[in-house]
Amino acid sequence: MKRWLVWTLLIISLSLNIYYFAKNFWVGLYTPNEEDKVILGEMVQLVVESEEYQKLTETEKVYAITTFVDRNKGGRYPFHYDVIVKTDKESYLFGCKDESCSEMEIGGWMYSRYSEHEPVLPLKK
Repeated sequence: MKRWLVWTLLIISLSLNIYYFAKNFWVGLYTPNEEDKVILGEMVQLVVESEEYQKLTETEKVYAITTFVDRNKGGRYPFHYDVIVKTDKESYLFGCKDESCSEMEIGGWMYSRYSEHEPVLPLKK
């Protein structure tokens, strides 16, 4: 009986430790830390100043700009950072053009919730 109780507690303890380690590791891949937030803030400024963004604002209405960290996609600085510009038609993924990250470029696009839904905030209604 005593042996069974010790084994049960050991298994529960190991399971909880593995769970918490895996959870923290997984969340760390996609959650920006303080340094990441500063870098992403500077990247947003580079996006707003870029020619591609300026051309985009001429043809589409921009509703939101968000940032994203994905250390799982290669994990190399600065290519695991993205800035997402959400417009009334699509969402555009901006990323660094090169390793110096002095310029941003559109790396892809995807569905924008604003193409089918109204903005969450009552913007200029």
